[in-house]
Amino acid sequence: MLNLIVAPLSQCEKGEDYCKRIVSHLKAEKVEYSVYFSPNIEAVSANAEELTKEGETDFVLVGDDVVLHTFLNSVKDVAKIKLGIVPVGEADFAEYLGLNTNTVQAIKDILLGNVEEIDYLKVNNQIIINNLIVGASTEIYEIYSHKKIKNALTKKMLRNRYGNSFSGTKLFLDFKDETKTDLNEENVFELCVANGGKSKGKVVSPLSNVKDGLFNLTYITTGEVEERKKYITQFEKGNQIYDEHTHQKWLTNIKITSPNGKIKAIADGQVEQFDSLNINLVCGGLKVLKAKM
Repeated sequence: MLNLIVAPLSQCEKGEDYCKRIVSHLKAEKVEYSVYFSPNIEAVSANAEELTKEGETDFVLVGDDVVLHTFLNSVKDVAKIKLGIVPVGEADFAEYLGLNTNTVQAIKDILLGNVEEIDYLKVNNQIIINNLIVGASTEIYEIYSHKKIKNALTKKMLRNRYGNSFSGTKLFLDFKDETKTDLNEENVFELCVANGGKSKGKVVSPLSNVKDGLFNLTYITTGEVEERKKYITQFEKGNQIYDEHTHQKWLTNIKITSPNGKIKAIADGQVEQFDSLNINLVCGGLKVLKAKM
């Protein structure tokens, strides 16, 4: 049985329309399916939890990064499911995977049955499938998310207003796979822990690979940035990897703490507050149904 989990209208306004096209194709192909519409994001979680408890293993998610994050963190055992994704709205992870954005072609690709094993991040007790960002971009995005008018001009205005004034956030970086035991204390201007390399439509980590068993850590400190807002522009284009001041590592785990016990981050597209970040990569932990590349 193919179980379609559809994003709520409040999250993805085209989700239900996309689902109608998918259902039409499934009927034509005589594929057995069930559809689960979601009046709110909590319903996505409830449906995922209930269906996996009942032993269902084959899913198609119709939605964006937030819906994907919610679904994965509600599944009883991610290792036991196969997941197809039909991207709707802000679906950075699906785009980074190279999934088809045409609805009918996306479901055709899923029905081929080809499975690829994809890495994901385990951050404290939750799954982060895409990436986690701390620093200036997070602070600016939080302000942006509360604006009534949301467009490129608003983003540029906020970057100009707050980019240079952000004084950084003090973090302790513990690279547990390295021999040294001392913490690296840094005043971070921008930091990204990336499995997938896109965030908010921008390529923030162009060297990320979701199947190599490593995540990409990049960060820059405030002391190394003269014109800080320019670095944000670099970061949004993935050009920070060419900046001599950027620290870059490929890791399987890291622990990040803060002197005040609070770390604000964009995690899979949403701003969250963490006490600390204990990050581990789960290699090949998610089975994704997609066309062969």
